[in-house]
Amino acid sequence: MRMKLSKIALGVAGLCAAPATFALTPAQMDGATARLWLSGASAPTASVYKGVLTLCRGMTYKDALGVTHTNPGTRDAHLYLESSSAGRLPGAAGDRMAYTCTVGTDDGRAGSLEGKKVAVFHTVEGGSFNYVTPHISIAGEVNPNLPGSLRRTSNIENLGATGQCANGTAENVAVELSGLNNSVGVYRGCATTVQNFTANQSLRANVFQAPDRPEGGFSDTEYLINKLNLDVTTELGEIGSEVPTNIAQVFGVVVSYPLYYQLQKNDIADGRLAATCDDAPFTAVSPNLTLACQPDLAAQRYTTIANVDTIGGVDGSLFGAAATPPGTSGKVQLHRRAITSGTQSASNLRFLEKPCNTGLPQGALNPARAADSTARVAVTENSSTGGVKSGLTAATNAGEFGLGFVSMENIPVAGVDKWAFVKLDSASPNADAKQRVTAMDGIYTAWYELVAFTAHTAFTEGQDLIAAVNTSLGNPGITDLTGLFITPLAGVEAPNVGKGFRAGNSCQAPIQ
Repeated sequence: MRMKLSKIALGVAGLCAAPATFALTPAQMDGATARLWLSGASAPTASVYKGVLTLCRGMTYKDALGVTHTNPGTRDAHLYLESSSAGRLPGAAGDRMAYTCTVGTDDGRAGSLEGKKVAVFHTVEGGSFNYVTPHISIAGEVNPNLPGSLRRTSNIENLGATGQCANGTAENVAVELSGLNNSVGVYRGCATTVQNFTANQSLRANVFQAPDRPEGGFSDTEYLINKLNLDVTTELGEIGSEVPTNIAQVFGVVVSYPLYYQLQKNDIADGRLAATCDDAPFTAVSPNLTLACQPDLAAQRYTTIANVDTIGGVDGSLFGAAATPPGTSGKVQLHRRAITSGTQSASNLRFLEKPCNTGLPQGALNPARAADSTARVAVTENSSTGGVKSGLTAATNAGEFGLGFVSMENIPVAGVDKWAFVKLDSASPNADAKQRVTAMDGIYTAWYELVAFTAHTAFTEGQDLIAAVNTSLGNPGITDLTGLFITPLAGVEAPNVGKGFRAGNSCQAPIQ
């Protein structure tokens, strides 16, 4: 059943600027705390965690009409991050994280979670399809393409008892939610735990104990896409249910600085960019990143390197350079995602027509993997979007050509990230600050619709968590987020509603 979104007070999540009263530290976790686990797509990580925060006491948000609401109670939100890197927040802080607070909304949208202490474990290891792989394994399917385990943040109370977070005291960090700031407590460098999934497992851990499987999660593409890609036999209805969110996730090609500079030189030579775009002080180490000087990459070039049947002939000349590209290794670096990744599914859809064209026409191409690396191309399969970004930064530092495909919610961190988006077939994916306007207008079509999955074994609290976060994401007030827009099928009116939709079918061309 397609979700219809409300215009009531579910809007932009924000946090007031007053100092937080940090409660719900590891020492305050107890037997009444609901511990719930989400897994799946890494692309919308920042959006999901912000959606969770909108359920917490003390949070201030605006509804679709611009009316400000404040969740009652004292704010006590905390973030527990796998990464120990300073300044990083979910979406750029490792594949495992957790969010804790006392739930309390001013409109009761959190259902059975209202008034409860909650620890939400969030795993984006391996990407989208891991929103369902634990349940496929538990259902009894043995598939070499699927993992038999996932990691999550260790139990929060143990992190406090044994000092398993690098900073033993919560750091006071400003979190931006749709332009409104507040401070939350952040623990970094937190320990993780491996959870194995046993086929036909019949006993569940109590919801207030250590989670033994995710309640569900979010994916960049619907179940059928990766079911076909990974030769899965389990039907969706055997393990749970999926709801289209009517939210579109935009994707784009990102490249290292040396490749960005090379593409600029190509476009200058072709008269497509001003001759001044590569003038001093701009170099391959620090190119001109203004929109007016953004270079173009033909989709067929990305297809050539991403396709297993043509990667063998790829070298630096594909990008107008010498066959041996610059850098210490003399290789082009393709930073793709793991086979269970929704972002990788989006890449396969956009550049390889896989699995959409797998019938009699035989038009689908198969993606190149790490084992297909050559003397001129190094293919790396990253478990998360963060790995792609760090790989491209490393490529820049080594003076090498690197490229990948990531969601448009990602914005380079100045002084840290050394990669940039390029145009795709002459259309820029980031012509605006929200990195979505060309996709919303139908000019740029590399976008697909998020889905929310809830397992049959999910507790009532887990069902309510996923439904509440999904509602938060799908409201035009809250989902005024970078790289995301709402499709017309949501039935709402707002500036961030695009013109096109795929109706929950990633193989369908966008229509309006």
